[in-house]
Amino acid sequence: MSKGRILVVDDEESLRLLLKNELARAGYTVETVADGSLAFDKMRDDFYHVVLLDIVMPKVDGMEVLRALKQENSASEIIILTGNATLETAIESMKLGAYEYIKKPYILKELIIQIERAIKHQSSLLDLKILRDELKKSGHGGNLIGKSQAMLDLELMIKKIAPTLSTVLILGESGAGKEVVARSIHENSTRSDKPFIAINCASLSGTLLESELFGYEKGAFTDAKAQKRGLAEISDGGTLFLDEIGEIPINFQAKLLRFLEKGEIRRVGGTKDIPLDLRIICATNQPLEKLVEEKTFRADLYYRLNVLSITVPPLKNRVEDIPLLVESFLGVLGSQKEFDKSAIEILQVYDWKGNVRELKNVVERTCILCQEKRITAKDLSFLQIPDKTPERMVVVDEKENRPLCSIKDMEREHIVNVLKHVNGQRNKAANILGISPKTLYLKMKSFKIVSVFE
Repeated sequence: MSKGRILVVDDEESLRLLLKNELARAGYTVETVADGSLAFDKMRDDFYHVVLLDIVMPKVDGMEVLRALKQENSASEIIILTGNATLETAIESMKLGAYEYIKKPYILKELIIQIERAIKHQSSLLDLKILRDELKKSGHGGNLIGKSQAMLDLELMIKKIAPTLSTVLILGESGAGKEVVARSIHENSTRSDKPFIAINCASLSGTLLESELFGYEKGAFTDAKAQKRGLAEISDGGTLFLDEIGEIPINFQAKLLRFLEKGEIRRVGGTKDIPLDLRIICATNQPLEKLVEEKTFRADLYYRLNVLSITVPPLKNRVEDIPLLVESFLGVLGSQKEFDKSAIEILQVYDWKGNVRELKNVVERTCILCQEKRITAKDLSFLQIPDKTPERMVVVDEKENRPLCSIKDMEREHIVNVLKHVNGQRNKAANILGISPKTLYLKMKSFKIVSVFE
């Protein structure tokens, strides 16, 4: 894998050749041009992490190139290399946004150090932007939270999948945390120091999705005032996460398939294929097999995506993790409040159709509305817990003059008595009943045993 793409802009042919050979030997991909106008042509077609730019050149000089690149918000880092160094040009170039100003002749080893620093600086700025966007969108980071068996199984699967380079398809209900799983795969991979970029395919039409994903050339359409790199190109070397992949319009699926198979993109309005090295992770809450049958999703694209699949368990299958999730959300919110035992019990028997995302919203809402530091079951009265107990005929025992209980009533009463006996400690109750804590949670939910002790 290349350490980075470098463009050398200098009118001295011997210097261009020297830099190209030495930097290529150091692991970089290097291209060269002899003047500023040719540099513009190159940068319209390709992205370069670093541009080594001479100042004094025919046609278009280095300062003009630097000024134009910064006006177009180019992400490339510019290092000025000049044999005509003056204090004035040094100050001007740094004001215009050059990363470094180096006087010729230079020591190659020191130049390479500056190039490495420039690439790290560029990566840090990109990661910071991505992190800010993610925090603004989700309110918390991407760590997996939970010690339930379902989560332990998920973490084991992630550790197996992460080191590979294969495409991953993440399945799961809406709000279950598919993007968190995708980020965890990235962070446990060999690309963890490279960008992780997510795009929600459901939020964009086919045309907008193509321009966001692949980028576009200046003049490709009315509002294309300047060249724009797409998210796929920005994530080069890292991981690209395509969320809600089942929502991709059928007319764009062929282009996506070509990208996945060839590892190349072509910007909208462009004529040149750009090779990329990145890992693709996709996610969906839809049954893609059914979409294939309905002819709304290409079968060849489905088989290309479904190399490795991983399923995120819904919250109802890991209610043991709810206390840990609540604690995490309180930390993110910076709240000093706490959910007492009765409140946690309400959360554990509620039917979380919105999964972890809904739980986070409930925690945030409760923290805002509750005036007390301690949040109890009463503060969660807005959660509607459905009574699924069916109506049945009541039969009276004439001798005892009391209703006869069904087996379910007897089971419910026994569970309540055991919980009372152990002061509500569920693990102890589960041991006495001879069932797992998870089964006990499910039975409590079924029988509407919300809280034994207030």
